[in-house]
Amino acid sequence: MSLSTLRAATPAPTIPIKEFTVPPRFETARFHIESGPTSLFTRVRHILCEPARLKAHGQHVTERLRQWSAPVEELTSFDPKSWELVSAEVRTDTGRWVKSTWRVRADARDWWVVVGLGNALVTVIEVDPRRRGMGEVVVTDGPLYARVDAVNAELLLGR
Repeated sequence: MSLSTLRAATPAPTIPIKEFTVPPRFETARFHIESGPTSLFTRVRHILCEPARLKAHGQHVTERLRQWSAPVEELTSFDPKSWELVSAEVRTDTGRWVKSTWRVRADARDWWVVVGLGNALVTVIEVDPRRRGMGEVVVTDGPLYARVDAVNAELLLGR
């Protein structure tokens, strides 16, 4: 028996892998469309101004799509003209947008769809139609709010 035949016939050893949580690469803060800052939401709409096919490749999002029996075709067919912008998250160190949450009605249900950089589908969740997303983690004022407003206003000017 040749070495290549032996290798093909011998199963590879399995290595148990522990599940672990990877710490985020950066901290984020959430802002709501109703409380601003306006420059942030104008910039999000500028970045995501065209219909796009969202990429649903990560393990988390594929699990959520399956868990919610979500209509994948509708939730990956992003259309900013018919989807409602709910919130945006930014890096706290730079004030730049990293992901946003949009409300869309699909399959007779209301959904929040989180869209990240590069048209990535981050997650989906079925929501009550009355849910507005104004939780206590939403930044509504203070130094970070002012910095995010200034950063995004400058970015809109192309500086």
